[in-house]
Amino acid sequence: MSGLLAGVLLTYVGHRVAVETAAYAAYRSGTLVPTPAEVREVDYSSAVGGYGGNGSAQEVRYRLPGGGDRVSTMQSRATFLDVEEGQVVRLGMLHGHLVTVEGQYVRHPWTPGAALLFLFLPPAFVLTALQVYRLWRLRRERPKYLFGDNLSFTYVRVAALLAFGTGLVTVSMDHIPWIPVPAFVISALGPLAWFTTQEIIERRANARGRL
Repeated sequence: MSGLLAGVLLTYVGHRVAVETAAYAAYRSGTLVPTPAEVREVDYSSAVGGYGGNGSAQEVRYRLPGGGDRVSTMQSRATFLDVEEGQVVRLGMLHGHLVTVEGQYVRHPWTPGAALLFLFLPPAFVLTALQVYRLWRLRRERPKYLFGDNLSFTYVRVAALLAFGTGLVTVSMDHIPWIPVPAFVISALGPLAWFTTQEIIERRANARGRL
């Protein structure tokens, strides 16, 4: 189950990183496709629900020339778009993805929901890696070594704590699309490096004991 979960989450996060990195790179290089669009609807949601001009989030819906809608959501009043319903604005598009409105970057790739999914990825990856390693050792050594002192969940808990900390960083830096990559490296490879170090120390101690 942990291997399946890790595979699904790696696929999701990997695709998300690829899309957001491509969008951000196109924005920085100025290679977005300019597309005129009509502002269909402008909504403001408050922190306690409902709608009103003094809300904490702005959602704008655009109608593309060939049909179909795109939506931008800005979470801070400082980033609200100065647009009105019926106005024609210039969108920056990349493969159908809305990236900019009148030159303003509007993507928020790492929402709290996406970051929540990320919390499960490093622990699942660590658990899968340790299980594969122990199965490999099972073919080479006696089962007593594998199950007599199994500390896998210690490393999994460390990965979960690191994922929580780096997940908070991911949410706060959502305009940097590649931030989940170093976050994953720290959260997943950190406990695995600790496990590897412990294994090397134990092997050397056992080898000296047999001499």
